[in-house]
Amino acid sequence: MSTEFLMDNYCFACGKENEHGLKLAIVESDKGVEARIQPPLWTQGYEKVVHGGIISTILDEMAVWAAYKKGYKSVTAELNVRIKEAMPVNDVYIARSQVLSVRHGLIQAESRIVNGDNKLIAFAHVKLMTID
Repeated sequence: MSTEFLMDNYCFACGKENEHGLKLAIVESDKGVEARIQPPLWTQGYEKVVHGGIISTILDEMAVWAAYKKGYKSVTAELNVRIKEAMPVNDVYIARSQVLSVRHGLIQAESRIVNGDNKLIAFAHVKLMTID
C-alpha cells in the first residue's frame, strides 16, 4: 500500500469544493469529532429516507476524522454498520465519532448518528489501518 496521504477539498464526504458531495463540516469535540448534518433530498434511497450507503459513508468519514484529529493518518479496513431507525431527509442530525483504541497500527473507532431528540439512528464499529 502506498504511504502517500493526500487530502484535498474534493472528498465526497467532507470536500467543500465537491459540488456533488455531502460537505460535512467536521469539528473536534470533547471525545473525538462531530458534525451537524441535514441530508438533502438527493441523498434518498426510498422516498424521503436517506440511503443506507450515505449513512455508511457518514459513519466511515467520521471515524477517519476522529483518528486524524488524534494525529493518525488512516484508511478504513473494516466498517460494520447498524441502522436502527429510518433517517428522513432534510431533518437535522448529529454525527459523532471517537477513537476507542490504537494497537499495532490498527485503530478501533466508533461512530454514531443521532436525531434532534438524541435518539440513535445508526452506529458503526470501524477498524482503521494507520498509514504514514
